[in-house]
Formats: sequence, C-alpha cells, structure tokens
Amino acid sequence: MSAARALARLALALLLSIGAPQALAQAPSRVEAGARATTAVRLGTLAERIAKLHAQVGQGVLAERSRRALSAAIRDFDATLRSLLSAAPSAEIRDNYVLLTLLWNDYREWAQKPPTRENARKLRERNEEVAWIAAKGARMIQEHSRAATNASALRAAGAALLSQRIAKLYLWRRWEMRDEALARELREAEENLRRTLDTLLVARDNTPEIAAELQVAENQLRFMADAARGFEARQAAPRHLEFIVKTGYHILEALERATRLYQGAAS
Repeated sequence: MSAARALARLALALLLSIGAPQALAQAPSRVEAGARATTAVRLGTLAERIAKLHAQVGQGVLAERSRRALSAAIRDFDATLRSLLSAAPSAEIRDNYVLLTLLWNDYREWAQKPPTRENARKLRERNEEVAWIAAKGARMIQEHSRAATNASALRAAGAALLSQRIAKLYLWRRWEMRDEALARELREAEENLRRTLDTLLVARDNTPEIAAELQVAENQLRFMADAARGFEARQAAPRHLEFIVKTGYHILEALERATRLYQGAAS
C-alpha cells in the first residue's frame, strides 16, 4: 500500500470515529440499481479522462478545447462522486466513497496545477490511487446489485474507460514516462479493449442501434491502432498523438451511447 493510500485510510478512520454515519440510501428500483453500477464505472472513466486532458493541455493537443473539457470533467467527477456517496447501498460502500472523496480532493488540486511534465508525474501517483479506489467501488456496487446489472452495459462502460486510459498513457509516454509498469498497463489496456469490443460485437442483446454504435467504436479502434503504430515508429509525432486522442474520444462517445442503450433495453 502506498503512503498516500495509507494516509487516506487513516483520515477515513478518524472521520468515521468522530461522526455517525449518514443514513444509507433506500433500496433502489432494478433500473436505478443497474444505472448506479455503470455510473460507478464511469467515475473511473472520468479519473482517466482528467489525467488525459491535463496532459493534452500541457502538450498543446487541441489545447483550448482540452482546457474547457478538463474543467467540465472535474465538475462532472465532483457531481458523480456526490451522487454515488449519497446513494451508497451499504455502509462498506459508503466508506469506500468517503475514502475516495479524500483522495479526490488532493487529485483535483493537482489536476488544476499547470500541466507540466513534472506535475504530470505527481498527478500520475494520485491517478493510480483514485482509479484503484474508484474501481473497487464499482466492483462493490456491481456485487451488491448483481441481479439488476446488465452485463453488456457494464462491458461497454468498462471499454469506454479503457479508451481514455490508452490515450492518457500515450500522452504520458511522450512526456518520457516509459517505465515497465506504464508499458504493461498500456499493453493490458489495449488488449482488454480489443477483447471487450469483440465480445460486445456478438452480444445477443444487441439492437440495430447498439450494433451501429459498436461499429463506430470498432472503426475508431482500428484508426487508433494505426495512429499508435505511427506514434511508436516516428518517435511520438504530434500528428499521430492527436489522432490517438481524437479516436479515443470517439470510442468513448460511442460506447457511452451503447451503455445507455443497453440499459434502456433491459429496463
């Protein structure tokens, strides 16, 4: 466990020792429970997107648009985290989101600092903490609401997260973060996105509308792979990096639409 996580856990223990827990949310409907599970995954997507946009601004990749999007993503994370905390279906899940709130406060401060290479390295440490706790919360909520959760919706939400993680990692590589841990994370993210999309493309619950969104994601993933090969072969050319960023965003949009469609079809 890292020092940051240990300190956050200590702060959580102190917080819970001096205040009685808030009342837990009442049992939601099946539709609400399913939506909560995908929302929990989306919180991790926002954590990845914030780090990605921070690097985009620092490297001048669609800089002005990225600056506006970064502010919007920070506000979105704030609101989504508050929603998940207030609707926590168990004390254990609530405690997890209290801990995430503490980590997020520090993460948000670093995400709003000037996007330099050195600040990005500091943000990376906090990104790992926030992403880890957000993923833990998503798993806990999925377990709690398993009967109400649409598997395809969850897969689509998870693939959307990976689209942002991949683009983030290429941006960090351009900032010379080329250690083995980052290389392994990038390799696993690319493999998992390809595998998840392949599973979704043949899912039995695909409607024509969902199939169209998945085809958009499939096409964009091919463009992203081409841009990634160009990025590696041509020593991180800015043009290829911009293509990775753009295709990652198009994949995100298509898969978030597919997630909503899967949820609507299951309701």
